[in-house]
Amino acid sequence: MRVAVEVCVTSMAEARAAERAGADGVELCAWLACGGVTPAPGLLSWLKEQSPLRRRVLVRPTPGAFVYAPDERQVLLRDVLLCGVADAQAGVVTGALTADGDVDEGLMRSIAPALAGRELTFHRAIDHAADMPAALERCLALGVHRVLTSGGETLAKDGAAMLKRLVERAGGRLLVCAAGGINPGNVVDLVQRTGVREVHFAAQRPAANVLKGAAMSSTNVGVNFLTESDEAKIEGVLNALVKAGLR
Repeated sequence: MRVAVEVCVTSMAEARAAERAGADGVELCAWLACGGVTPAPGLLSWLKEQSPLRRRVLVRPTPGAFVYAPDERQVLLRDVLLCGVADAQAGVVTGALTADGDVDEGLMRSIAPALAGRELTFHRAIDHAADMPAALERCLALGVHRVLTSGGETLAKDGAAMLKRLVERAGGRLLVCAAGGINPGNVVDLVQRTGVREVHFAAQRPAANVLKGAAMSSTNVGVNFLTESDEAKIEGVLNALVKAGLR
């Protein structure tokens, strides 16, 4: 079994680091600290021109929950379209729930025409679903190609039992990708315990603050938001998988 590796990135520098390290693909987003929101179409377009890696793009209009107000639903739909203009090959990573914790089938079905054949991933909104296996079945009925999940926990290693259950329930009908705290020390154990064939993780670390003088936000004076790629983490995950015969 070969396990694919996807790195969540927020910049071209991070995407280039993922490529150098040997990752299979990247998911582009913004504001990773909140779990990610939709990135700028310009960055997606430039990534398409500059990187040969498989690309997916997060479409998430707010950093809050996954139950969207009417305005947020409109923004999500338009972002799916705009991302398609920026990169017609990049897969879309999105998801929405109803107030009862079910998959928002109405919104997900309305996305389909805007996808224009692009791959669709239902993201970690599924980790907040009232019934994760039932949510997986709804994703299958909606034609979702891939589900990104930590098994309902913050860390995938803690949700391993549910991840295994979802992989078995999917039965190859869609790809279950594990995310949430994956690193060189736990990736092999997680794959072996769950049977997932793809892992997803971020590889960022704080960077030196080069901004001097006036702060850009009066409510966050002295806070450094800068990050840089942790290329060693990507290499570590890949090396661990290689040594275990999983790549």
